[in-house]
Amino acid sequence: MNRLKAEEARARQEARAGKTEAEIAALDREDALKARITELAREIHIERFPEEYDHYYDSIEDVKDRKRGINPMNKEYIAKVNTKREELGVELLADNGMPPSDETWEIAYSDAERRLRS
Repeated sequence: MNRLKAEEARARQEARAGKTEAEIAALDREDALKARITELAREIHIERFPEEYDHYYDSIEDVKDRKRGINPMNKEYIAKVNTKREELGVELLADNGMPPSDETWEIAYSDAERRLRS
């Protein structure tokens, strides 16, 4: 078990210490719901904002360009993405093609939470 998993297990145990079976069951349901929300948020984010994953496919030269603040994507694609992001009311990608904030993740998480909690 890696350090993160061990810490999560310890925190989970501490949160349940001294609780009744009903309280533990409620915590388990809430944890399961949060995990489903996070997974749905990830799916929504990938679907709505695929441009934020473009760097996964970068060549070695593309990585070097991004480090120098240069977006290696072609100009037409950058313009299309910027137009889409403006229409959605989110920040444009930085000059290197990377998201400047977690704003789109917050949108995806809120949408997932709204869908699963309603």
